Amino acid sequence: LEGCILRVLLQIHQSKKVVEVGTLAAYSTIWIARSLPLNGVVYSFEKDEMVANIARENIKNSDVADKIKIISGDAHANLKAIENEGAFDAIFIDAEKTGYIKYLEWADKNIRKGGLIIADNTLQAGDITKTEFDDKRKEKTINAIKNFNEAIANPLKYSSVILPTQEGLTVAIKLF
Repeated sequence: LEGCILRVLLQIHQSKKVVEVGTLAAYSTIWIARSLPLNGVVYSFEKDEMVANIARENIKNSDVADKIKIISGDAHANLKAIENEGAFDAIFIDAEKTGYIKYLEWADKNIRKGGLIIADNTLQAGDITKTEFDDKRKEKTINAIKNFNEAIANPLKYSSVILPTQEGLTVAIKLF
């Protein structure tokens, strides 16, 4: 479902240059690339080299391999390497949840006015409403997502909504 939603949103938006943080097997990457015009490009970041190689193989077998650039390693460090390619039309954030706020800060500087900021897992299957946790790691993740949700709900900077998919999909337009 999220792949189809991404494709439609990016087609409506007429995005050409998209950043994806968190490639995994390249499912979303391929959907994003299919939404782009012939000269479009997706810069997709995956921290795990083994996982990035699986993604590369999946992309190689797709119909949009020429539109996708996989960058492996830490996205927080590697995003700097593509800044001169911007401003970007959109970013899709689907990486470590504790890093979402840093990715939003990067997007604020590198996504154009009117650009899209899309983030997956922003409802955490409903866990976002919990206030007590048995697991400290889960608590840290939920608190990070709450901070991200609060930041992206700022009506002075974004027009945003959380779509109620199973995990929650936030879609925002950068206002300036």
